[in-house]
Amino acid sequence: MKKLACCLIILILSQGLVIAQTKYETEWQDIITERDKILGQEDDLKAKYELAVAYANLGEIEKVNDIFDYLDEEVEDYEEKIEEMIEDYQVKLASNPDHIELLNYLAFAYYINRDYQEAEDKFERVIELDPKNIWSYNYLAVVNYKLEDYDRAEENLKYSLELEKNPYTHFLLGANYHKQRNYFRAVYHISRGRRAVSIFLN
Repeated sequence: MKKLACCLIILILSQGLVIAQTKYETEWQDIITERDKILGQEDDLKAKYELAVAYANLGEIEKVNDIFDYLDEEVEDYEEKIEEMIEDYQVKLASNPDHIELLNYLAFAYYINRDYQEAEDKFERVIELDPKNIWSYNYLAVVNYKLEDYDRAEENLKYSLELEKNPYTHFLLGANYHKQRNYFRAVYHISRGRRAVSIFLN
């Protein structure tokens, strides 16, 4: 069950075929270095989670997948612990409302805990601060989809494709069209997202 909460997010990451165009790449790389250092000394859930979010912003699917698999399979009361982290991030964000890392941590945590309205709100703010990162549009579209707002999901995915063509966004757009019973467009975009399909099935 918990693994399913992450599967759509994992789906829209890349295997290095597409490079996220985030203007915060240096900050995310620094977080990766810092969290790796912590994890070299102790098995820290929060450091693992934040490492996964950093990789997600840079589109590194294999590393994200490994971490989410670990959290899903090995951490007892995972969702309850995510809820505790949400409370901590909320307190910190209150004094720094434009902190890109905190907004991302909250957005992903809300998604994992199925609070899609809050996840949508945070991803929208992330996009305002980082408007060229295709992955943020994809994540927001997944949340739109969960909220059954297929028009907004389509809009966000189309804009992501305008920024950079990639198979993962095509696949998500195809899935969105399929849900709307627009099968011709669904087949077209899913066929253009064949590489994403193979990664998802594996």
